[in-house]
Amino acid sequence: MTGKPLGDGEANLRHPDLLRLLDYWRRKRGERDFPRRADVDPLDLAFMLERIALTEVHENPRRYRLRLVGSWWLQLVGFESTGMWVDDWPHVNQRKLIQDTYDGLIADRRPICMLRDAWVDDRQLRYEILLLPLSEDNARISMIMTGIGPR
Repeated sequence: MTGKPLGDGEANLRHPDLLRLLDYWRRKRGERDFPRRADVDPLDLAFMLERIALTEVHENPRRYRLRLVGSWWLQLVGFESTGMWVDDWPHVNQRKLIQDTYDGLIADRRPICMLRDAWVDDRQLRYEILLLPLSEDNARISMIMTGIGPR
């Protein structure tokens, strides 16, 4: 998996739903660095709601909790992960990848887009993933909204 922070002018995304999601995020943030969770209306995301996940960011120590995970993710990971702490993710390598990706987003303080093309458990996974920071106070990233675009 390769990941790169997205600058406002970069066009790293290819999947039309992820392009639409990024545009939505940018409109909702307005002049702020980040939109708030309350700015995001699930009805606006009906075009890909089953492929969106919301992850809470907890500090001291930093931990991540999958607050809401769309139904498409069940097919991808093979188990229901809504409500799960990433610390409890059953696959160690995936857990580290998730934590490192979230940590990178928080350090860079901007969206990240990644392409995934790998074999996992005799299945080829091919998708594009977009991670978007949310903040209640425009300072601390309190939630990460993730969308997947199958390839």
